[in-house]
Amino acid sequence: MRGVTRGLLATLIIVLMTTQGVLAVSAVTLGESFSLSDTDLGLNGVAVDSDTDTALVYGNEGYVRVLDALEPGNQVEMNWGGSEELFDADFHPGGQTALIVGERGVVLRYAKQDQSLERAASDFDLDYSKMISVAWNTAGSWAYVGTDDGQIWRMRAAEDGGAELHSMSISASGSIVAMDCHDTIMMCVVTSNVEGIGIIERDHTFTWVGGTGYMWTGIECPSGETSYCVAVANDQIIAHIELNPEDIGASVPKITRIQNFDYYFVGIDSQNGDRALIATTPTSLIEHDISLNNSFPWLEHSDIAELNLSGDKIVGTWATGFDSGWIVTERGYLFEFLSTSSSSTGLLNLWIVIAIPAATGLVVLCLVYLASPKVQDWTIEKMGNEDEKKDLARRKAKQRRKNR
Repeated sequence: MRGVTRGLLATLIIVLMTTQGVLAVSAVTLGESFSLSDTDLGLNGVAVDSDTDTALVYGNEGYVRVLDALEPGNQVEMNWGGSEELFDADFHPGGQTALIVGERGVVLRYAKQDQSLERAASDFDLDYSKMISVAWNTAGSWAYVGTDDGQIWRMRAAEDGGAELHSMSISASGSIVAMDCHDTIMMCVVTSNVEGIGIIERDHTFTWVGGTGYMWTGIECPSGETSYCVAVANDQIIAHIELNPEDIGASVPKITRIQNFDYYFVGIDSQNGDRALIATTPTSLIEHDISLNNSFPWLEHSDIAELNLSGDKIVGTWATGFDSGWIVTERGYLFEFLSTSSSSTGLLNLWIVIAIPAATGLVVLCLVYLASPKVQDWTIEKMGNEDEKKDLARRKAKQRRKNR
């Protein structure tokens, strides 16, 4: 390839690589941050009420702390007298209470009104099972609790102050990793690391609908108008599950692998409307728009790495606005994310306006150059080095002799 061609292609590659680098920036910026403790708390997640007033963080050794969701520096550490590890939590649709589940059949009930935290069911009645997932149904009349040995219990408060419990027959051998219920459609979605994805209907009927062969790590039914829930598996896998109360067959998961993200997916939380945030390792966040069925970079690992969170991982997020919210890590670190400023957005847009047309023009120029010997000769005469000009002169002289 001639030197001029190499120069044009080199310029094109530089422009394209620079454009890609500029575009691969976070959609949000980091704001306030703080740690809940000087030690590693071993948190497993966060649950937020429907009004985004209260957030519960929970984890190792029975740790529970209540945070003001808008001002999480305002907080209360809860003491319920146990030390079992807590794995999941979910607020009742009414927003005033929450269930927290953990080891050895532990089910705790948090009440916002008096800031109380107490056992909601007998660990004996629950076979001392390891409870790892929980979700309230749409109406708030029943809660479903999943175990690491493939059981699902449905429970509600009993008149005597205890709990009414029923074991569901679901024929599962793998852990019930995650579950969530839709805000308006009376259906819930369950993920197992063996059986795949299942649906709980209004009458508590359970059906496995597909998705076997994947290590599912999370499920989210967003608060928007969509009838879909979204599950994620570790190897960049996303499943859309359409909820149709009239036809359970329509709920077969539509599974895709997200391209261009070299991360493992470790969880998913609702952000705003039909949008959700996927937590990854190495630590980053990816936005997934359910309506568009498309994913976008949200918070790059390079930005989080500046906080010296090596070895830490995101265990949950919650939204405080359209593009704002808070992130919680396993060690107990909280940091705020905010919409990028208009100035930085303007600079990015300006670069896009300049770089993309420039790259397009260079592509066209290269194609014209390669397709036209006359353009190649003219370019060498004007821009070529001495060896290229001498070679061109010899070729033209040879051509003139041939034409005589």
